[in-house]
Amino acid sequence: MTRDEALSVLGVEPGASREEIAAAHRELAQMLHPDKFGENKRLRARAEQQMKRINEARDVLLNGAGRGSAARAGAHGRTAGAASARGAGAPGSSPEAIRFEAEARARAAETARLAVVAQLRTLVERRRAMAGMAAVAAAATLLFSRARGTLGVLVVSVASMLTVWGIVDAVMLSGQVSVLRRRNAELVRLRDAARRVAQEAARL
Repeated sequence: MTRDEALSVLGVEPGASREEIAAAHRELAQMLHPDKFGENKRLRARAEQQMKRINEARDVLLNGAGRGSAARAGAHGRTAGAASARGAGAPGSSPEAIRFEAEARARAAETARLAVVAQLRTLVERRRAMAGMAAVAAAATLLFSRARGTLGVLVVSVASMLTVWGIVDAVMLSGQVSVLRRRNAELVRLRDAARRVAQEAARL
């Protein structure tokens, strides 16, 4: 993974400090954790792959982060580091620390949302393809149901199997689509809430 790819995965800017990278990784890991997808094995497997990419991106950026990034991290001061450990809004957090954590959470939520949306589009397209295949196979089954001979029997047999396969797969994909849509809505709420907190903290 290149540095540019790692920046894109974590949703951080090229000049991000080590502290910002760590905060983005932590928030993304929480939002895209496999446990967020319950017992859905396919979505959990996808989430595990995402976690590997998130961890790899963190390693690429932190291993390559030098003194320049550390200098920028100093601009946040010790209060931002304390807020990273305690979490935004913890007692004694300064407005700047709260804003920093809220902005990190908002960026992570948006990055996680975009990852979920990409998965959602893929599954919706696949569901559409499977539903189309099932429809064509069902039509072929009806068309050849009265045909006699080996060819008719073979076509009906294959078309029937494809119809069942397409329907079952489309139903399973519908379940995954529903889970991802709920997750997308949840991430939108998290992002918007974090942005409001950041805006309020900036006014203090």
